[in-house]
Amino acid sequence: MNIFIMRHGQAAPEASSDALRPLTVQGKDETCLMAQWLAPQVPVFDRVLVSPYLRAKQTWQLLSKYISGTQVESCEELTPNADADIAASLLLAYGDLHPGGNLLVVSHMPVVGFLVESLCPATMAPIFVTAGIAKVSFGKGQGAVFDWLEGPHNVRPHYQQHCQALGSLG
Repeated sequence: MNIFIMRHGQAAPEASSDALRPLTVQGKDETCLMAQWLAPQVPVFDRVLVSPYLRAKQTWQLLSKYISGTQVESCEELTPNADADIAASLLLAYGDLHPGGNLLVVSHMPVVGFLVESLCPATMAPIFVTAGIAKVSFGKGQGAVFDWLEGPHNVRPHYQQHCQALGSLG
């Protein structure tokens, strides 16, 4: 099983509530870049779990233009201050249903970092840039392996020509 953990793209600093903060133009571009980079590696997700916050839902909507999801669910256990151990248990339970599958999580800091740490206890919680994606894999009869963490700053030179508002990324 492979679990892909993604932080939402850059969001507006203010809204009527934290849950209603939308993606900025830069956040949309970051998500576009990461989607183009990830699509050749993962053509479909067996399950997608998305925080109910607006910026996470918008991130998935943009990503889904490049990669489909068989089952997509809003998940209260993925809000910014959720308990990462509970979220990790949920992911592992879904993994039991799709042992060879690909699972995507779209959530927030700090829970995305703590989720990696909870799944891979030998790893300290990494810091995710906006639209950053980590991969955690599980081999047959093995524990979790923290494979990588990538962000738009690494993939930008290869995909920037395909995004609409590139000026937002500098």
